[in-house]
Amino acid sequence: MGKFRLDIEYDYDFLLVGISCHEKAYRLCWALCKSLAIEMERGENLAIALRKSETPSLFGLYQYENSEMDTACFLVANRGETPGEEIEMAWLVPEQKQADYFFVAKGPFSKTEESRMMQAIRNIPFVLMTFQLDPNGLKSKQNLLF
Repeated sequence: MGKFRLDIEYDYDFLLVGISCHEKAYRLCWALCKSLAIEMERGENLAIALRKSETPSLFGLYQYENSEMDTACFLVANRGETPGEEIEMAWLVPEQKQADYFFVAKGPFSKTEESRMMQAIRNIPFVLMTFQLDPNGLKSKQNLLF
């Protein structure tokens, strides 16, 4: 009997915004909820093993889902901790170390809505910098699938 191979292609069609900010995640989440008129909730930490046979690193995650509009928004920390004898820092997307957080918006958003979201994030007083990223251009883009 021959072997079958399963090839899976993931969809990286979402708005990805890098956010540089010195505030704690819960404070940034509160400001995002206020400026975007959404209600994000604290989700379970995102556990990702960045290397094979390594203890998974934990990244803070906030989420909002609207089933009527088929949209979802997430705020995830770029820096996480690897629990163990000595706590180590890990990066969700190592090639974007200038981003403290990532805002991910999935759904049928128009370019106008994406621009409005970007501007709303930029208008938060303690956000230092925002920049839109193309997920397809990242080496560690698979870490952003949750």
